[in-house]
Amino acid sequence: MRLLFILLIACLSSCSEKRKSSELLMINLDEISYEPMDISAVADSVIYIQFDNSFILPGFVSLYWADSCFFANTREGVLKYDIKGCFLQKIGGLGDGPKEYPRYSYRCIMDKSNEVIYIYVYSEQKLLSYSFTGKFIKSVQVELPDDVKIYFPSFAYMQDDLIYFYYDNNMGKSGKRPYYWLSIKKDGTFVESYKGYKEIVEKYAGIYGIFYAAMNDSTVVYYDLFEDSIYHVTPHRSYAAYLWGQGNFRLLENDPFPTPPVERRICTHFFDTKNFFLFQVTNFNRQPDNVNFFVYYDKKNGEFAKIQKEELLFDERINVPLFPRSLIQIDGREYFICQTNTAALLNIPEAIPWGMDEDDLEGNPVLVLVRLKE
Repeated sequence: MRLLFILLIACLSSCSEKRKSSELLMINLDEISYEPMDISAVADSVIYIQFDNSFILPGFVSLYWADSCFFANTREGVLKYDIKGCFLQKIGGLGDGPKEYPRYSYRCIMDKSNEVIYIYVYSEQKLLSYSFTGKFIKSVQVELPDDVKIYFPSFAYMQDDLIYFYYDNNMGKSGKRPYYWLSIKKDGTFVESYKGYKEIVEKYAGIYGIFYAAMNDSTVVYYDLFEDSIYHVTPHRSYAAYLWGQGNFRLLENDPFPTPPVERRICTHFFDTKNFFLFQVTNFNRQPDNVNFFVYYDKKNGEFAKIQKEELLFDERINVPLFPRSLIQIDGREYFICQTNTAALLNIPEAIPWGMDEDDLEGNPVLVLVRLKE
């Protein structure tokens, strides 16, 4: 009788898992019927913050928002600005010294709750830390598995008390399972890693198949187009949130490299918000069969929409597409971080208080915060 009870429980558990998996939304680009939409309807305000003229910058690589300031990762290093775009100070400096980091060969991580900026120097596997005021705190060595030490994480993110490194290419040797992500403690101690199910066959997947995008302050969306699951990665836990369907849009491991069949699709820049998700679809930017658009899914009504790149117009005052670069939360509200330049905002004088030099064709970068409706 006891054995029968155990088998019954196991059966119910198995059925529950199958039902849970079947309830996940399946995304099949070959079957979606798209409806046009006005993307500005998802936003209730747009805020522009022009960088002042302390540095001549073509743009920023990534941006980290704190309550009364923000940090921009740029070609000049990590720069701190107030919320009006006035430069305050550099965080650390570029160079080879013990308290410096090399240009373009580092990843920046913000620990907002403790007001610390971490700089990971991958060539030396060291983690530098600075206070929000720019004071150097310390340098520690980072413990990583031997087969991933020499690789540059595509993104690094503070999730609760751990630092996560995300990789968007096939990290590891041929015949090995690729690293997706790994986590370390703030003292550099290795915690755990997560790898793909399949062994590496070609570099193909690494170039076209694996992507990540921030969902909010503690969750990252991660997926491999060679696998079915789209993961939510949270501190100490990851789980499948959506599934890729089957169809001609899916990449195959035996597709010719680097030019797979024209019907294949790359799905990238995936933003998963409270009310919708949005991701980009392209096909390697090949002419004349170029494909490049965004897919929008409304979680309330379950409908998909198709948005061309040039239709990403969040502000009716300017006819300039704004491409989301990341998704953050400020005071419990969701914001897209976008970027444009001063020249694009000449007809909104209040948006560019620092002005623009006459001999400058584009002007300094402008941070754009698109607040999403609740």
